[in-house]
Amino acid sequence: MDTLDEMKLNWEGKHAQATPYNTENMGRLVRRRAQMHLRETMKYFWASFTLQLIVYALYAHVIVKYFRDPYIVTLALAGVLIFVPFTYTLMRKFKQLAVHKPAGNENASILQYLVSQRNLLQEFLRFKVRYEWMLIPLSTFFATWLVFGIYVPGGPAASPIGVIITSAITLLSCYAAIKNENKKGFRTPLAELDQLVKEFSNDSGPDDSGPAARA
Repeated sequence: MDTLDEMKLNWEGKHAQATPYNTENMGRLVRRRAQMHLRETMKYFWASFTLQLIVYALYAHVIVKYFRDPYIVTLALAGVLIFVPFTYTLMRKFKQLAVHKPAGNENASILQYLVSQRNLLQEFLRFKVRYEWMLIPLSTFFATWLVFGIYVPGGPAASPIGVIITSAITLLSCYAAIKNENKKGFRTPLAELDQLVKEFSNDSGPDDSGPAARA
């Protein structure tokens, strides 16, 4: 991302004759730059929400198909319940990011907007990392036991090595994907927002909100 000084020079080079640089125009430019990097986070929200709908649909299918088997139904219901808090928080944070607007066009309000967006991302990333340490192992356990219980003769007890290998591969794959999505959808946008906050703070006054938390 360009620094604030580079953004000013770019503005003056392209728009000086038609629209001279001022605080209001610079505020619009800063917001556009911030929103550009937040788009990656928004992509994560939509992709994650779609994935969770698929998970709910699969569990619902299992519940309906095997409603006479209490063991299968219990595992499927447990699988649904562990996702509910994550889905709720995901949608709440998505709404906050989507509708959040600065109070006005003054430097102070633009700075508050940047800090607020950064803090929302930080808060959700902290929740995401902590919750996934519980969500991924539990969801892997329920999904693996369901698959073996439904499709493998004798169930998980008859194939303990298969359960362990399947679970290990699934966990490693999930955590590799999560690490990549955290970097692309959260850490990179957070670093860009941090840079904008620092640049804009120096241009408009001190910022006492502190550095971005590294979850």
